[in-house]
Amino acid sequence: MIALEGLAEELRVKVRGKVLSHEPMARHTSFKIGGPADLVVIPEDAEDLKAALAFARSKGLPVFALGSGSNTLVRDGGIRGMVILPSGLQDMERQGTEVTAGAGVRVSRLLAFCSKQGLAGLEILSGVPGTVGGAVWGNAGAWDGSVADHLARVQLVTVEGDDLILARDVVPFAYRFSGLPRGSVIVRATFALAPGDPTLIRQRISRWLVRRNATQPVEFRSAGSIFKNPAGDYAGRLVEAAGVKGTRIGGAMISEKHGNFFVNLGDARAADVLALIALAQQRVRATAGIELEPEIRVVGEG
Repeated sequence: MIALEGLAEELRVKVRGKVLSHEPMARHTSFKIGGPADLVVIPEDAEDLKAALAFARSKGLPVFALGSGSNTLVRDGGIRGMVILPSGLQDMERQGTEVTAGAGVRVSRLLAFCSKQGLAGLEILSGVPGTVGGAVWGNAGAWDGSVADHLARVQLVTVEGDDLILARDVVPFAYRFSGLPRGSVIVRATFALAPGDPTLIRQRISRWLVRRNATQPVEFRSAGSIFKNPAGDYAGRLVEAAGVKGTRIGGAMISEKHGNFFVNLGDARAADVLALIALAQQRVRATAGIELEPEIRVVGEG
């Protein structure tokens, strides 16, 4: 602890944003699960981010960019090294039919901005939790639509601390995958949209929200979809057909509402969720001969 506090104090001299040490990651994930990170940095802007990354390089600290933690399970032992939270990167602007948003902007706020501006295209993301940075990194989406459909370019800071702007067509996007350079951190993203009627855009957003709320366990803490949908099928259907929907281990449960959502009933540990993941995979493998691949990121130490 003394060593961590010393590093934190040294880092606070170099960045303007917030620096936390031994910070429980349960405070920063939608699951509300996760052990402590050695250091957590919330940079105020891109230059602050570069300073934090330079410090990490000088100390040999691994770096993990978290976003809002809506698609992540942090193990109970926490995360060694430095966690970057982008919540300070909140800039957002319109230029013509393009909208640029900082990595820390919530997807819901981006959609509200676009509807007010009369710019259509991102409504499919209605109800998708998390930040712009996390959504771009994981190519978030729903119902056959994804972030990549309207992304124009993304600005990063590389692991070496260099600025990098990548156009959409050079990023190898795939299902729930971006292929962005390993170790880089998203600063902001620009979306190419189309003019639309603000009222109609809001109506589409509302319809998607109603559909999501009717089919997903939004009343519980979760990390979104646990598994990727295999080709030609749905993970939730396979889990239900395997007979494990509603199964509980410790404080975690496979949702009774949707088989691809695992929920925190209030006191779940990462070990509980991991045990449910293994159980669902084993049962689906046995009943359908399909290997379910996790969609969520599992990070940290057990």
